[in-house]
Amino acid sequence: MLKNQLLREPPFSQSNFTVSIFLKLPFVVLFLTSFLSVANAQDFEVAPVKLNYDCEPGEIQTKTVTIRNHDNKKQQFTLTAVDMKFDSINPKNKSCKDWITINPSFFDINPNDKAEVKVIMQVPSGEFNTRGALIHVSATQEQTALAADKQMVKSALTVKPRISIKVVQSPRSNSNYKGTITDLKEITLPKDSVRTFQVKVSNPGDKVIDSKIYLVLSDLATAKEIKDKPRRLSLFPGTSQTISLNFPKNIPPGKYSLAAILDYGNNSSLEAVQMNVEVK
Repeated sequence: MLKNQLLREPPFSQSNFTVSIFLKLPFVVLFLTSFLSVANAQDFEVAPVKLNYDCEPGEIQTKTVTIRNHDNKKQQFTLTAVDMKFDSINPKNKSCKDWITINPSFFDINPNDKAEVKVIMQVPSGEFNTRGALIHVSATQEQTALAADKQMVKSALTVKPRISIKVVQSPRSNSNYKGTITDLKEITLPKDSVRTFQVKVSNPGDKVIDSKIYLVLSDLATAKEIKDKPRRLSLFPGTSQTISLNFPKNIPPGKYSLAAILDYGNNSSLEAVQMNVEVK
């Protein structure tokens, strides 16, 4: 077996990552011969956008989310916990939405001001599995279309820009990291300028894996290896994803062993799947 270690976008580890959203929202009123366009910008930040909890069953943990209003008007904010979408038959069994309490969940923020929100995770007894959820942070500001002439009827439109916070709850005592990579095959089309291969990456374990996947070419005549740039992927327990990998460019003609490598860290051995290819 090959030996290890990774990174992802380090999704569930960046506690102070800040996302800013700048949205320009046009409202256009069309007439027979002319139109009027009105644009309004809304701007806010949420930090962090990933919350990692490691509660043991029956335990409670609290984390703080900061929301900043950079707009020049007061904005209303609503925070709502929802199920995370999974590639799974029973996504509800992977959700911790009902374990989350948000305080406060609805409030105003004045221009250039901020608010802090407590996100409380309360894990029921007997729940040892990794669970996930999303918290949608929505900003609301009423916009009124301007009258273009005396016959135009004024109307209102509520706009809700949104940033999502990813939430993961995984007990400290749960250390079952496991990843697999299978089904390596070529999917290059005749019109393609670069050869492309496809693999399936799965997480049969009980922890989120943050992995990198890459191709390694080994020249069967010289044993020289060529390694391609890695793709990064985060997988929730019980899920899988099929990804495409591009063949390295400018490979000399010859016969090669092509390996797709999965490196998901956590002191785990590398996983690999292989096939032979020929470059003409």
